Amino acid sequence: MAKQKLETVFEAMYHGKFDFKHFISWPAAELFKPIQIKDRVVYDADKNLKAYHKFLNLFVFEFLEINTDVVFSYRKGVNVIDAVKKHATSRHFFQTDLKNFFGSISSGMIRRCLEENIANFPVSDIGEHLDRILDLVSVENILPPGFSTSPLISNACLYHFDNKLELLCDSRGLIYTRYSDDILISGSEKKLYGLDVEISAMLETSFGGRFQINRGKSRYNSVGGKVKMLGVVILPNGEITIDTKLKSKIEVLLHFFTSDRAKFNSMLEAEDVNGLLKVSGYLNYINTTDPLYLNKLRSKYGATVIDMFMRGSVK
Repeated sequence: MAKQKLETVFEAMYHGKFDFKHFISWPAAELFKPIQIKDRVVYDADKNLKAYHKFLNLFVFEFLEINTDVVFSYRKGVNVIDAVKKHATSRHFFQTDLKNFFGSISSGMIRRCLEENIANFPVSDIGEHLDRILDLVSVENILPPGFSTSPLISNACLYHFDNKLELLCDSRGLIYTRYSDDILISGSEKKLYGLDVEISAMLETSFGGRFQINRGKSRYNSVGGKVKMLGVVILPNGEITIDTKLKSKIEVLLHFFTSDRAKFNSMLEAEDVNGLLKVSGYLNYINTTDPLYLNKLRSKYGATVIDMFMRGSVK
């Protein structure tokens, strides 16, 4: 398939519904607004920027190279379970995460990533528009939380790091997977101790200190104790299930939703407008990780209730 100019592809997608001149020249800072959510700021794109991000995801960012053997976040057809499943037969585990994940990715890193992938894009003149693309997907020279483009970009910006860490793990008979900012490593023998130091050094070499592991969340454990990864539990027999704490929490919430709405609201802190969204998020997560358990919830609390939460239509 022959490559097309960016304008040609844009017009073919939107047929005049959105203006290419606006896309290419309107001040990017006027297309979004910051929103304070508790102790962090996310960025809300307006309808134009959401459309531009959808276009860029489809014709640019989905073509960025990632290590699909390692990375399971923000990808169609895979999920948390796939990231954890690769570790199910291991005996020893190391987990950590990366501090300030999106905020550690600079516009310079994004540019280098795009330049390395230019041959992959179905757009012939992408190099002429790199500055504008960076304006549309970064805020104050960092990758912002809240933009739909940020997840795909984050996966690709860690491509070389993922390859290096996978190579190190392979040389030691270890398994490495990553889900967004969460790093999971496991093996059948105790060859994991000291990995936190080695990963920190690798991050320093790869990113010049922009990324750091969260030592407060770094931990080593082994089969025999509770092995919890990304909210799911690996049982000693290798079976993967949802953490009992999450099961208990969601069942208590659903019980009071169906029997005592005032108590339900107080549990979610009625002043928190995101309370209902939290329940929806829990149920959609359960649907992804353990659909059989979701069916049990449907039987116990009613399919209509569960489905309304999952659609986000509960008021």
